[in-house]
Amino acid sequence: MLELTEATRRRIRELQELADKAEEDDGARRELRRRLREETPEVLARCSDSARSYRTLLAERSSGGNPLRKEAISERAGRMAIELAGDNPTPLEALLSERVASMWVLVELQEALLAAWYYKAKATSPAFILQMARLQESAHRRYLAAIRTLAQVQKLQGPSRVQVNIGSNQVNVSR
Repeated sequence: MLELTEATRRRIRELQELADKAEEDDGARRELRRRLREETPEVLARCSDSARSYRTLLAERSSGGNPLRKEAISERAGRMAIELAGDNPTPLEALLSERVASMWVLVELQEALLAAWYYKAKATSPAFILQMARLQESAHRRYLAAIRTLAQVQKLQGPSRVQVNIGSNQVNVSR
């Protein structure tokens, strides 16, 4: 479900071309709406996937302008989502695995920014650093919550799918 077939990629490209025309043409906009109503859930999910978009934005910020790092972060997050979803994921597993991958990128960015602010401590107020540490901690809690939820959903699929060990502030997931 997370990896696209060539036919799905082609349909998405066609829809994107129609969407580009729809920016200036009301007829193309109506045609786009009609085509979207007839599309598969997979195509709709990919076209409306804001998680991938903001993962790319976060990867760009986290990379410090390094194109290799940006693309590697984006690719790693995409692969992470596919791996976490497992074989033949349910729609909920696919959604949750995308969430975990997105939260991973956010946590990595927050860690990098916090480290940079600590490094520049003389130029940054302690109150600002404390607020950024709280934001990082919040992102980390949401990341762990997403992992925990995905693990619980996969555990409901059967004992061979996933083993969950949840300790204090630690989640271990093994297949």
